[in-house]
Amino acid sequence: MIEVMRSIDVSYRALSGLSAKGDYKIFYSHLHPFPILVLGLNPGGASDGANLAASDGYFEQWEHDYPRFRETVGYALARPICQLLSTTLATIPATNVIFRRSKRIDALPTTQMAGAMEAKVSLERIIQVVDPRVILFISKMAYDLFTKVHCRSGTLLEDGASIIRTPNGLNPACIFLRARGLVNALARPVELLTVGHPSRYAGRVEWASVTSALRSTLEDMGLSPIERAGVLIPIPRLPDYGESL
Repeated sequence: MIEVMRSIDVSYRALSGLSAKGDYKIFYSHLHPFPILVLGLNPGGASDGANLAASDGYFEQWEHDYPRFRETVGYALARPICQLLSTTLATIPATNVIFRRSKRIDALPTTQMAGAMEAKVSLERIIQVVDPRVILFISKMAYDLFTKVHCRSGTLLEDGASIIRTPNGLNPACIFLRARGLVNALARPVELLTVGHPSRYAGRVEWASVTSALRSTLEDMGLSPIERAGVLIPIPRLPDYGESL
């Protein structure tokens, strides 16, 4: 699998013209078949910043950014996403719809659609390797962009009754949604679950309802607790990760 990850990395660099690790990020953990794949919108950081990664290579020892940096102040997503996933599942394969780094999404040096199209082939390969039953999106923006680029037109079915919203200026933000759509890379329907970005919304009073909804949905699918799915792989204890979640 390491050679597959390296091939995906090389292909993306050739297509995008990016080469410095400060310009892009694809992997957050080891890539392997798993029933769930986590997708965010795009990686944080910048060319001139200290961009944290749990592995200098391709996560050969099964390292994972989220638990490794959950106590790191500069990695705003790691703690709340670890709390969410440890409550409902366990940490799982993760990447983004866009691979280009930016400190904020509005600082992306291209349009979101262009960034997603640039990563499209590489992300399709990742999806095929993981072969997920469920894709969990970390932000409604990630879900919206993914469904435009990677789902077959006319196949998206959203469960309006599942939606949880929170105040967000003039328009409430959607922080939970259940949907289903045919993912082109797999040529079959996949369950699509969306939560609001934990670094922004985990402190909201509605977040307890998000956690509960995600847990109950995954329980209905036979994926929570994840031990029920029979897919966990024991790995040696890694240094610098602290106590178990």
